[in-house]
Amino acid sequence: MSDTPWFRRLFTQTLAFQLGITALVLVVAAIAFARQVQTTIEEQYGLRSLAVAESVAAMPIVRDNVADPDSPVLLQPVAEAVRAATDVSFVVIADVAGVRRTHPSPDRIGQVVSTDPSEALAGVSGIYTQTGTLGPSVRGKAPIFDQNGEVVGLVSVGVLSVTVTQAFREDVPAVLLGSALAMALGAVGAWFLARRIRTQTLGLEPAEIAALLERREAMLLGIREGVVGLDAGGQVNLVNPEASHLLGITQDNLGDHLVDAVPSVALERLLAEPVEYHDVELTISDRTLVANVMPVSVRGHHVGTVLTLRDRTDFESLVGELESVQGLVEALRAQAHEFTNTLHTISGLIELGRTSEVVDLISAHADTSERLTAAYESTLPDPLLVGLLIAKSAIAAERGIRFSVEVTGFEDSTLVGSRELITIVGNLVDNAFDSVAGPRDGGGQVGLTMTREVDTLELAVVDNGAGITPAVRALMFDEGFTTKGTDAHAGIGLSLVQDAVTAAGGSIAVDHDNGTRFQVRIPHAFAKAESLIP
Repeated sequence: MSDTPWFRRLFTQTLAFQLGITALVLVVAAIAFARQVQTTIEEQYGLRSLAVAESVAAMPIVRDNVADPDSPVLLQPVAEAVRAATDVSFVVIADVAGVRRTHPSPDRIGQVVSTDPSEALAGVSGIYTQTGTLGPSVRGKAPIFDQNGEVVGLVSVGVLSVTVTQAFREDVPAVLLGSALAMALGAVGAWFLARRIRTQTLGLEPAEIAALLERREAMLLGIREGVVGLDAGGQVNLVNPEASHLLGITQDNLGDHLVDAVPSVALERLLAEPVEYHDVELTISDRTLVANVMPVSVRGHHVGTVLTLRDRTDFESLVGELESVQGLVEALRAQAHEFTNTLHTISGLIELGRTSEVVDLISAHADTSERLTAAYESTLPDPLLVGLLIAKSAIAAERGIRFSVEVTGFEDSTLVGSRELITIVGNLVDNAFDSVAGPRDGGGQVGLTMTREVDTLELAVVDNGAGITPAVRALMFDEGFTTKGTDAHAGIGLSLVQDAVTAAGGSIAVDHDNGTRFQVRIPHAFAKAESLIP
């Protein structure tokens, strides 16, 4: 429950605002309507007064006697009878000089009319709002024509403004009732609108909404994972800085379809349906990303999707280095085992007193290690790669595998990305050792060739193992796929190889002919000669 005082809550303020707007509109409308009603009533009384005036002016008794000085005796009863019959305030008949012949107040008969008679005496009928001896009134004036068509007088018939106002007041209750009903309907509509707004904002007040927005922004900035919010149509409506870094999109892409802003077939398939996915690997712009997709539903309707991303590029690089280190450890273990056997042999020869053979054994062992080290150092420019091959040679010797290495064209050159090369060579050689392990006709054989073609590295690892079946070949580069049982580290090597080759912009091919051959081609693997000159 919100701690905001009731008079400051969004519902209360929205309702009050809507009621205020409704009341203001109704007041303005009521005033405008009242003025229109009053004007209409005045027009109606004016038209009625003019019609009565024209009717009186057309009476033969009026036309024939208006000029007679004794006409008041004859015309006053006629005028009063018309006034009573038509419910007007006065009927005044005047001659061509504007002298009254009739008037509701007999003492004013014989006096000149109090308002301008010129238009009527000029032969023009009209409706006027004027103030006479009886007060303000709406009146109609009509000329009196004789048989020759000459103007011989006028008739002025009017209704006092007091009467008009009284008639208007009779209509006021209806106006007020209509306004009250409209106000009631407006109040109900305002209440429903305020309640709908409260429902749409989940009962949160503006300050709470602002606080949530601030916390959301802080959270998005603090999350180390990339977060992308999509609407139901797949358009981007939220992206945090980490997602911008990983996908190469910015706030300018808000409103764009994600698959248009980030062309990726894998990403398009992942977002094709509102389905939940966990830890799906994607390769986008030379980055290995782990994606999680969470569809969002509100009241049972799909309203969007939240996509979170983690960068595994650095992680996989570290895994590759760890694999290399583990290989070196394994090589050291193999050398230690070999040295232990050698030491046992030396100990036995010493006990037998055969010192000359001890010297020969030590010299032969030292010559072999020095010769192998010298051979690798003379053909390979990278000490990390030399160390790896020495370690693999020791492992091969311990496992009874013939391991041959042929390097061509590496003289006076510098390798670019030797860490990736260690990952590639180390894992391919380890897989080849595993494939030829065990008794074989002629023994297990593994060969490694590395050739330089201008600045391109051609690398091949060949073994005489059982080969790879088509079913395995289709899945062998998938992370986690293995044919080595339940080893926790199995199923990673070839995936790392493919990622390293892809990151280097190279290609990898697999052939099966009396064994297995992995052929790797990496362009721009060597630094240009001029870059080596200090």
